[in-house]
Amino acid sequence: MKPFFLLLITVLTATTLFAQDNVSSSADRTSVSVTIYHNGLGLVRETRKVDLKAGISTLRYEDVSSFIIPQTVRIKSKANPDQLTIFEQNYEYDLISSNRLMDKYVGKDVKLYRLNENGTETEVKAKLIANNNGPIYQIGNEISLGYSGRVVVPTIPANLFSQPTLIWKLNNQTKGSQELEVSYQTNGMNWSADYIMVLTENEKKSDLSSWVTLSNNSGARFENVTLQLVAGSIKRAENSSLAKFRGGRSDELSLMSVDAPAFEQENLSEYYLYTLDQPTTLGMNQTKQVQLFATNDISVEKRYIFENLPMGSGDEKEFNRATVRYDFKNSKDNSLGRPLPKGVVRVFKADSKGRQQLLGEDNIDHTPNNEEVKITTGEAFDVVANGKQLSFQNFSIGSGYNAEYEVSLRNRKTEDITIRLYANVGGEWKITDSSHKFVKESNYKGYFDVPVKADSEVKVTYSVKVSYK
Repeated sequence: MKPFFLLLITVLTATTLFAQDNVSSSADRTSVSVTIYHNGLGLVRETRKVDLKAGISTLRYEDVSSFIIPQTVRIKSKANPDQLTIFEQNYEYDLISSNRLMDKYVGKDVKLYRLNENGTETEVKAKLIANNNGPIYQIGNEISLGYSGRVVVPTIPANLFSQPTLIWKLNNQTKGSQELEVSYQTNGMNWSADYIMVLTENEKKSDLSSWVTLSNNSGARFENVTLQLVAGSIKRAENSSLAKFRGGRSDELSLMSVDAPAFEQENLSEYYLYTLDQPTTLGMNQTKQVQLFATNDISVEKRYIFENLPMGSGDEKEFNRATVRYDFKNSKDNSLGRPLPKGVVRVFKADSKGRQQLLGEDNIDHTPNNEEVKITTGEAFDVVANGKQLSFQNFSIGSGYNAEYEVSLRNRKTEDITIRLYANVGGEWKITDSSHKFVKESNYKGYFDVPVKADSEVKVTYSVKVSYK
């Protein structure tokens, strides 16, 4: 059985933990803005008012992201950019913890305190000789594999930090208070768009609202932040590093000197930039939602679609359900006409008591102005079909064939509908005969739009000539 012991660590001294010349925390911020991208990347830009000594010194810059990418850090003095030079940057992420403190005191003397039955404590002097899967002490001439009590160490080593910290070695020629502009990229931030689409009773119109869902898992809190979002897919270099506080060392780098909330939209090169019109707070490990837009009276076309309908022998015994899709134009004439960031669209419709019910949900990609949006919600319960091949004739082996098909379309609903049936084609093809009007959509597919009255059946027949090159 492994020995049971309780490990409590006490630091005796309350002296200054670090001997840095200058320290800056989030309390020094005078402004901060954050831009969040779709791929988990954030760009932080902040201004802090900091007292700097003249000459060569160090600045401990606290309250940065735990997932900062150190190579992207830029620092500049607003008033005296030519008089501040950065020599060196360390990103310190060896963080204070019970285990790391014990690691630092391996081979050193510590004090152990055991609680007595009468409430007093007994002090024992010991040397920590190892900390692998638990501390091992030398007490006098004996080795203790476990100790039930608390451990006291004299101080926190200078190379352990309470939080991820940037430390700059700098040369400052102007003594006194000045504003520093600092920017860096960080992982651990993301955003997505979610859409709520509410259909009218006849399903020919809808309301559409969009909410932005923000996640901040960067390990830092940002208050009164100017928030911006970039819609679009930016490319990132393969070797973009993800800095995590792993413990055990610091990264040493050379550095160059350097009313209701609503989003304002602008074009940014090949992307779209959304800026929240009032400050907000991005809490640590927080998910936040802010409305992007809301609009009404969008014209919608509902479609019942059969594509790649089985036509082989035996397939006619099993009926197939129609795919249900809602199409609308992203245009100003249709109460939209704005870039739609990629996200999830959830479609609702009220029941007979006015309660909104979910009909389905689908993903959309980044959709520019004047493009079609197509939302597939599921399969129709009352719209079914069967297909079969009536004839088949090869021209010659591998050169092509003639075939004739018949499809039974059945509408078991209480209202008339139109069903879109896609023909099964391939290779170089041509519809040679059909019972209904045929529309060639592309070189790869074509369809029939077939009106079917309530609780009735319509049979569609067509012949196709297919040749192979």
